[in-house]
Amino acid sequence: MAQETIREPARDVPLVAEVDVLVCGGGPAGTAAAVAAARAGARTMLVERYGCLGGLATGGLVLVLPPLTRDGHQIIGGIGRETLEALIATGEADYRSARGSSLFDPEGLKRLSDEQCLQAGAELRLHSWAVGVFGEQGRPEGVIVESKAGRQAIRAHTIVDCTGDGDVAAQAGAGFERDDRMIGLPFRIGNVDIDRWNAAKSEDGEAVRALHEDIRTAAGYESYLGLSPFPIEPGVVWGNNHMAPGDFLDPAVLSRMEVRGRRSAQVILRMLRERMPGFEEAWLVDTAWQIGVRCTRRIACRHRMTFEEFTAEVSHADSVALGNDFRRPDLVYEIPLRSLLPEGLANVAVAGRCVGSDPEAMEALREIHCCWTMGEAAGAGAALAAQRDCALADVPVDELRRRLTEAGAVVDLPPSAP
Repeated sequence: MAQETIREPARDVPLVAEVDVLVCGGGPAGTAAAVAAARAGARTMLVERYGCLGGLATGGLVLVLPPLTRDGHQIIGGIGRETLEALIATGEADYRSARGSSLFDPEGLKRLSDEQCLQAGAELRLHSWAVGVFGEQGRPEGVIVESKAGRQAIRAHTIVDCTGDGDVAAQAGAGFERDDRMIGLPFRIGNVDIDRWNAAKSEDGEAVRALHEDIRTAAGYESYLGLSPFPIEPGVVWGNNHMAPGDFLDPAVLSRMEVRGRRSAQVILRMLRERMPGFEEAWLVDTAWQIGVRCTRRIACRHRMTFEEFTAEVSHADSVALGNDFRRPDLVYEIPLRSLLPEGLANVAVAGRCVGSDPEAMEALREIHCCWTMGEAAGAGAALAAQRDCALADVPVDELRRRLTEAGAVVDLPPSAP
């Protein structure tokens, strides 16, 4: 049966801003894009649907970064490296292993992201959700946002879609592949005696592992429950999980999973208190207030990155960023500009977990550190396109690569390990 519809009356939407670069979505990719564009001299606005920046890195409690170097060579440079080093300097991040992986405080990243954007000169418009585009086919003139102020329009020369789900690119007519992955709702537990917990794991690791598996099953997670000490906050344990796959563009599904995730966190807390040494007096600090969607749309871009390219360390003449695989940090790959440019859209770039790739490549691309590098490249490219009054595909790649390198970004593969 066809779905019943209603007809909304036509309305005039007020134009509230005109900018060179409009970044939609304020996660790590969007923050880096806005900072890079503003630092390049472009009039830049960043719109974000929530009340803070950081996306899943803050509101989603995704608090871990892999090593940003390989064999002493910087892989993640530019704004990503700057961000981690600034958090370490304030005690809001720390390395957790000799290999260089790190943890950070989400509140610290919220504050720092604000500061980076404002100091660069980017205008922030929080509590504003990108819901549509306007302008001619293939070259949108701007974006429609909804907020408490109603429906408003923002005109821009170039748009960077960092919504995670590729909302703006899809609304503008870009093709995409669906990629429905496991969703999760991370959480934090406080007042844990970490020493007693570690002693139990050392004395009877098999029993602790069996209890861990019992807890995962009772919580209803399909494949994974991780519990890790969070050394920045003594006595705190961070929990990550895979609940289930689903259609996470459907608000009804998202709603069910949010509720389920909070219930699961309470089940876990109760069982840990009852059965795990060190957790007797533990309490739930928080659950993530942005549900952990890992992927929905992969936008059809001018180049579709593949995992085979990554493993072969294929070099691209238009490489504008590097990434490494959080599962295998020594696997480093180039990210070409073409993979950030949707087919058929002249003035829209994408960055983050919706770029052009195959499913396995996306598993390596969707993490925070790669979103930083892709966002910085997209923002710098958008600023250059606005300054030259050209399409993104017509940006001189050599000049963009030079600008990124001068800003501290890394755009070429490092030497391979001997």
